[in-house]
Amino acid sequence: MQFRSYMRLVTAGVVGAGSVAVMAVAGAGPAAADSGTTGQVYARGAAAHHGGAPGRSATGLARSRSGNGYWVAATDGGVFAFGDAGFFGSAAALARRHPVVDIAASNAGDGGGYWLAGSDGGVFAFGTATFAGSVGGMPLNAPVVAMAATPSGQGYWLVARDGGVFAFGDAAFAGSVGGTALNAPIVAMAATPTGKGYWLLGGDGGVFAFGDALFAGSAGDRPGAEAVVDVVAAPDGKGYWMATTDGSVLSFGSASSSAAPAASPPGAPVVAAEATPAGDGLWVVTGGVPLGEFGVTCYALRGTTASGAKVSDNVVAVDPRTIPLGTNVFVAGIGSRTALDTGGAINGRRLDVWHPSAAWCREFGHRRLTTYRLP
Repeated sequence: MQFRSYMRLVTAGVVGAGSVAVMAVAGAGPAAADSGTTGQVYARGAAAHHGGAPGRSATGLARSRSGNGYWVAATDGGVFAFGDAGFFGSAAALARRHPVVDIAASNAGDGGGYWLAGSDGGVFAFGTATFAGSVGGMPLNAPVVAMAATPSGQGYWLVARDGGVFAFGDAAFAGSVGGTALNAPIVAMAATPTGKGYWLLGGDGGVFAFGDALFAGSAGDRPGAEAVVDVVAAPDGKGYWMATTDGSVLSFGSASSSAAPAASPPGAPVVAAEATPAGDGLWVVTGGVPLGEFGVTCYALRGTTASGAKVSDNVVAVDPRTIPLGTNVFVAGIGSRTALDTGGAINGRRLDVWHPSAAWCREFGHRRLTTYRLP
């Protein structure tokens, strides 16, 4: 099917509370200490830490209207509320076939609501969030990967992995890259403060701006760079931040670099980010599916991989019986890699990461590191 705008197309959705998930509420405090688990929230700059959901496979993060709280959504549909963010329900009983991929907060009424989006394009509304439509149950060329809400709280967009955009309620369709050859799949989207435009983010750091969204730069073509996972709009709409799997935050345009100062990388991969209302701080949350510890070595041979691709900083050799080729993984202390190579000595729970320096590989030696599967 051709991707286009679907206005008020209701095909699947739930309004009101779903099954109960654990709700945790905590006051402001220091940023969470790294425990190397998923579901951890890390506060940067002026953002206050209110809690996290350790051990849960987080997939999305949304702040309350005041900025004094936030919600963490997990792939299994669980929702975890912190600070002044209220718990209004989850999709835990509805996400068994299609995992939840994102959460967006609604500013309607008292701001007490949110939507969850599934990979099939299904949308679930809770609290004051109004269900305006979905593409759940429709044939899609690629799974949905993210959503964004309009400032009014009366509409939202969904974006698919191939860049197709779907608009609902008062969300206006401003364009897409569906049907366009992309260097990397789309991984995230963010709406402008006016609600009249949006940015799409590719996994290589490429940015596509539509409507009144201003292009302020991209992070593509960075050799050995970590994969980007989320884009967050600056409050004035003249810039944005990008979060990477290792917890780094890149600033563009008016987005302040002081909002997310450099910090030690978390032990698990970062999967989503959110900014304070003033843009003086950010939160990031870790996710992914833990695969356990693997024995990790390093190689510096030139040439092509078993998959036919050239060796690069993005490559890791695996036993395809343990991790299928093409799988995106995050190795604690190493970063994100793609399983593109194999090796005679790489059997079972073994990984061999590629690096251009043989000296670096010798120093690296053999280590046991926790590994996660990424979306």
